[in-house]
Amino acid sequence: MKKSFIALATTSALLFSSVSLAELTKEQQQQLADINKLLESNPEVIANLHQSLAKYVDGQALLEKAKAENHDWLYNTKDHSITGNPDGKTVLINFTDYNCPYCKKLEAGIEQLVKEYDDVKVINIIVPLQQQQVKGLDTNSAVYSLKVWQEAPESFQEVHNLLVAKNGRHTKDSLEKIAKKTNTEKLLVEDSEIQKTVMKNYRAFNELGLGGTPAIFIGDQIIPGFIPYTQLKELVAKEIESNG
Repeated sequence: MKKSFIALATTSALLFSSVSLAELTKEQQQQLADINKLLESNPEVIANLHQSLAKYVDGQALLEKAKAENHDWLYNTKDHSITGNPDGKTVLINFTDYNCPYCKKLEAGIEQLVKEYDDVKVINIIVPLQQQQVKGLDTNSAVYSLKVWQEAPESFQEVHNLLVAKNGRHTKDSLEKIAKKTNTEKLLVEDSEIQKTVMKNYRAFNELGLGGTPAIFIGDQIIPGFIPYTQLKELVAKEIESNG
């Protein structure tokens, strides 16, 4: 009886991962053998393991569905601001917020990355989780930056850099200073169409199951939270290599 339970759990693991034994690496095959030994010694965990695997696979299926449904919005919409090479073949999706300290910390790595790799295109998906509205203004940093991107693209990089450089959350004073310095004061206003873009960003963010910013997509990988430059560079280098 124990053997049949173990066979069921092992077979389930293989089916849930959608791979055959021949497709596993030597390391993965060894790990699977180790799991089998653990199950032989602890058959009481098989039911919970089976349930956890089922939940994981269901979650992955929902994620893949959300990625497919939001693909065009993330990758093929001109409304999003871009840093790096607009024609780059290596694409990094950056869910970010100008009021998020870890987003700003990550931006330093992204800035270094696009200098080092001239074929990297960074699409910024701005979700102002930290601040929906700025007191005293009818807009916020997200709407303002996107309005600059759309109507004064020549000023965007400077505005972007200044928004990132500000410590803490933006205020009416900080946004007005940036607008004045970059001669974009007329763009620091409410814009209902751009607000729709931001709301679509929120929807994609939620459907993809993201819990906060920053979050990065590189190829098929989703990396939640801040990562140091060395790790970011390694991920991008692997993606460049896989793209040939």
